[in-house]
Amino acid sequence: MISRRRGHTTPRFPLLFLFLLLGVVQCDPQLDNLVIVSVDQLGWGDVGAYSPYRSRDTPRLDRLAREGLVLDNLYCETSSSASTGTLLSGKLAVSWGLYDSNNAEDSQLKKDSGFILPDTVKILPQILKESKSEYLTKFIGRWHLGQRPEANPINFGFDSFLGTVSDRSTKFDNQRFPNVGFYQNAKLTARLYTPGSTQDDLIVEGVSNLTRVYGEEVRVVINQAKSANAPFYMHVSLDALTFPAYRGPKFVGNSTRGTHFGDALREVDELVGKLLETLEEEELSDTTLVVFTASSTGLASHYEGGSNAPFTGETGDSTEGGVRVPGILWGGGLKGRSQQLMGLADLHATALGMLGVNTAECEEEKCVKEGIDLSATLKSGEISESRDAIPIFRGRTLMALRQGRYKVHLMSRASFVPGQFLDTLTSYKLRNNSDVPVLFDVVADPGERFFIGDKFAPDDSRYATVLPAIQDAADYITSHITLTSGLLNECDVKWREWQPPGCLDLELCLPMNRESKPHMCHVPEWSGLG
Repeated sequence: MISRRRGHTTPRFPLLFLFLLLGVVQCDPQLDNLVIVSVDQLGWGDVGAYSPYRSRDTPRLDRLAREGLVLDNLYCETSSSASTGTLLSGKLAVSWGLYDSNNAEDSQLKKDSGFILPDTVKILPQILKESKSEYLTKFIGRWHLGQRPEANPINFGFDSFLGTVSDRSTKFDNQRFPNVGFYQNAKLTARLYTPGSTQDDLIVEGVSNLTRVYGEEVRVVINQAKSANAPFYMHVSLDALTFPAYRGPKFVGNSTRGTHFGDALREVDELVGKLLETLEEEELSDTTLVVFTASSTGLASHYEGGSNAPFTGETGDSTEGGVRVPGILWGGGLKGRSQQLMGLADLHATALGMLGVNTAECEEEKCVKEGIDLSATLKSGEISESRDAIPIFRGRTLMALRQGRYKVHLMSRASFVPGQFLDTLTSYKLRNNSDVPVLFDVVADPGERFFIGDKFAPDDSRYATVLPAIQDAADYITSHITLTSGLLNECDVKWREWQPPGCLDLELCLPMNRESKPHMCHVPEWSGLG
């Protein structure tokens, strides 16, 4: 620090010039490029940076963590669709209607969904292009936000697209359920499960070259951006771990777990390693921010699913095992580990902040709907009180709330994961806990196994002292999120991938053998709203 003494002025500029010559003053290079790698159904217990005994399967991710910043309190949404919508828009998906009004606890797109991103929602590629028109933007992998041609990512700011738009977990018979399409931009180029296709990216008994194809495209995008001397944003959305997992031929039996999931994780890890290698080869490492995270947690109830250890629950639950995900930021001088509470909307705003792009002003003082740019906080290693609470929604229902070290469950439903059972939480049916909210200290008890206070532990005074503040925060959140009719209401079999653009050229069009019949996407199960 340059000091002044009374009666003497230190010559600042010559000294600063000398510091620069000697390398004493170091400035982080300007970040221009953004790469987001988001993996579906990936848990805390799957990544070596969070579970060291998994390091043999994730050496490149571990390198990313060593050289970057590990986020220990990053929360996704309770569906991959809502997570993708929140991360791309920088606003909680529930705040702009990404849910089904006919089923209060759901925000995942259905097989017959007619969803298209509304014009009122602006997403990352559009925001970046407004800041610099020369941005090259690419979406690679599984698009979670609509299967109709009008919903294609190239209609929402992405220059190009390579990947899929539908859930591949259905049993496809091309009668009731058309085979999943593989797209280059708006046009179909293959069907995933069709033998004899000209593409080599098919899935046969859990073996596929899809992840390899995506990895090769990552290299192409980086090379193109370098050649064009243009900034780029690339979003890589991987579904290799989504049950049932798939992996490339060379990865079969190549993991410590010896499962399809474990093998697929090894291949995802290799993709991340090749991404870093390509950035280094093209001398773009210093100007690129890499964000690694998950759009949903592991399917812990299945042998071929991921691990959410040490948390309880699985993907879709409001317990920690259903919403706390790995998060690593690499680039821009970020190092170490952070305990900062963050949601995916905050990750969006922080990434923009790291790139020097101003984010929109919040509508109210606590930024309930919008993400907060926490880049300065993450660089300093401090904890910002501006983001002190994380709401956890299922569809339009506020299920739980994390504030500081405490978490309250206002509503509850948790899956039956083998070896895990929680009184009042584990249930196929939703339970309303509003009369006696269930409170945990998730710092001391990350597995949410030991209830605090009231009938569970009457001698613990924290229930009476902590709960009112969390309840006030929950009331504030619900009062500032206006529920609408929902954007996931309309379903019709005609919106499945029967005859997408390009199918005629490849003779891959399918006759729609079912009657087009618009309907509400779900039969009401539970309103949860009084």
